[in-house]
Amino acid sequence: MPVFISYRHTDRVQAMAINARLKLANIKTYLDVLDTESQQTDDITAVITRNITECTHLLAVVSQETAMSWWVPFEIGEATISDRRICSYKIGASALPLYLDKWPKLSGDTDLDFFIDAYRKEEQVTGGFDSVSSGFQKVGNFGFGVDEQRRTDAEIALERVIFGHDLNLI
Repeated sequence: MPVFISYRHTDRVQAMAINARLKLANIKTYLDVLDTESQQTDDITAVITRNITECTHLLAVVSQETAMSWWVPFEIGEATISDRRICSYKIGASALPLYLDKWPKLSGDTDLDFFIDAYRKEEQVTGGFDSVSSGFQKVGNFGFGVDEQRRTDAEIALERVIFGHDLNLI
């Protein structure tokens, strides 16, 4: 149930920091720079595609540099085709591409912490994710220990990317 971290190589430092934070939280990740196979293959497209389908989530690290990347949009497209959960992690002050408006946007440590907490809770409730299936089974209604009336739009959006639905709707 790894999280595939997509990034432009100019944003590698931020991608590595996100990877480290998820690893500290005992969340498995996939980062191409740490994968020997992706460094040695003649068919990087097949390696990337296979690794996306083996993950449950794709977290795209997005900056103004991403606009010049072919790989990040490709990886988001592959994750969409594979019905994976997608979110972006915005770094810097630049506007994000409009195609990312479809998915939740993270932009700091608080959002990343919320992602981690929600990910862990879903894992506990379901006993783990099925990384091969095209979706997640709905789980019973439970909250995050916060006043449901005071949840932010970001929290609701993150619930949708992690669980595939707003927890208040089930």
